[in-house]
Amino acid sequence: MSKEIKKINALTLSGLIIGPILGSGIILLPAMLYNMIGNFSLVIWLIILTLGFAFALVFGKLAIKFPGDGGVSLATKEVLGRKYQLLTSFYLICAVFFGPVAVLLVAGKFLQEFFPNTSLELLGFYIYIITYTLLLIRISFLGKLMLIVTSSITVIFFLSSIHIILNTHHFDLTLPYISIKEIGYSFILVFWAIVGWEVIGNYSNEVKSTSTLTKAVIFSAIVVSLVYILLTLAICLGEFPKNQEFKLLMLIEPLFGKVSNIILTSISVILCIGTLILFVGGVSRLIKSLEISTFTSKTTKNGVPIGALNLLSLFYIITLLLVYFDYLTLDNLVAFADGFFIANAIIGLITAVVLFENGILRFFAIVLTILFFIILLFSNIFVLALILGLFLFTYLKK
Repeated sequence: MSKEIKKINALTLSGLIIGPILGSGIILLPAMLYNMIGNFSLVIWLIILTLGFAFALVFGKLAIKFPGDGGVSLATKEVLGRKYQLLTSFYLICAVFFGPVAVLLVAGKFLQEFFPNTSLELLGFYIYIITYTLLLIRISFLGKLMLIVTSSITVIFFLSSIHIILNTHHFDLTLPYISIKEIGYSFILVFWAIVGWEVIGNYSNEVKSTSTLTKAVIFSAIVVSLVYILLTLAICLGEFPKNQEFKLLMLIEPLFGKVSNIILTSISVILCIGTLILFVGGVSRLIKSLEISTFTSKTTKNGVPIGALNLLSLFYIITLLLVYFDYLTLDNLVAFADGFFIANAIIGLITAVVLFENGILRFFAIVLTILFFIILLFSNIFVLALILGLFLFTYLKK
C-alpha cells in the first residue's frame, strides 16, 4: 500500500464513512416513521441515534483491534470461532435479500412523479436493470460519486431543515399515544439508520493512527445524528398539511422552489443505485466466497461473481412481484432486512463483550446487546424463525 493511501486524515475518512451510513436511509426513514407515529418519531430518533453513537464507538474499537477488509468478522472469527463468522455472513445475506428491494421502491417512488402511468414495481425493476449493468462493468468511480451525492443531499436537507425551523411560527410537539407494539416496530424500522458502521473496517489500514480513526468515528456519528435530528424536527415542527401523507419534497420546496422535484429525484435515484451497488456487489462476492455451489461460485472474466449476482437478481424479481400483488409492503421489507441486520449486530457486540476488558466500551457493548435483543423480539415471526433456524444450523453443524 502506498504512503499516499496511508495518509487518510480524520476529515476525509469521515466523508467516506458518512456516505454508506446515511445511504438511502436519510430519504426513506424520517418521512416513513413520521407518517406512522407522528411527533413520537422524534423520541424514537433520539433514542436510536444515542444507541447508534455507542454502537459506532464499539465497532470503531473493533476495527482498531482487527484492522483490514474483514473488519468485525475477523474479530468474530478470532474470538468466537469460524462458525459464528459464518453465521454473521448468513444473517447479512438474508438482510440483503430484502433491503435492496426496499431501496428500489424508494427510488421508484421518486421517478413515479415523472412516470405516473408506470407501476412502482416496474420502475423498481428498470432501476435494478441499470444497477445490474453497472455491477457487471464494475465502475471504479462509484466511491467518489457516492461521496459527492451523499454530501449534496446532506447539505440540502441540512439547509432545508434549518429554513423550515426558523420560519415556523407555531411550535407543536404534542406526542400521540402509541402502543408498545408500535414502539417496538418503529425501532425495528429505524435500525436501518445505524446499519453501516462495519464500513469502518474497510479503512482501518489506511489511516495515520488509531486516533485518526477514533476522531473520524466520533465526528461521523455527530454529523449523522445532527442531520437526522434536524430533519425530524423540521418534519414535526413544520407547518405542513396534517391531512395528507408527508413527503420529503415538502421539506425542500420552500428553499429550492420549482427545481425541488428534479433535485430530489436525481440525487435520490443516484444515491439509491449507489447503495444497491455497494450492498448487492458486496454480498454477491460474499456468497461466492462461501462456495455454496458451482453455480454461485461462477465469475466472469473480469471477476464479477455472476452466479451469486444472478441468484440475488432472481430473488429480487420474485420479491418485486410479491410487492406488486400486495403480499409485501415497503415497510415490511425494511423491517425484515433490519431483523437480520440486528441479529448480525448482536454477534458483533457479543464479540466486543468477550474481547474488551472492563471499561466503558465493554459496558456499552453489554447494554446494546440487551437492548438490540429486545428490539429484535418485535420482528416478524417469520424473520425470528429464520434467525433462530440459522443459529441452530450453524451451532449444530460440525
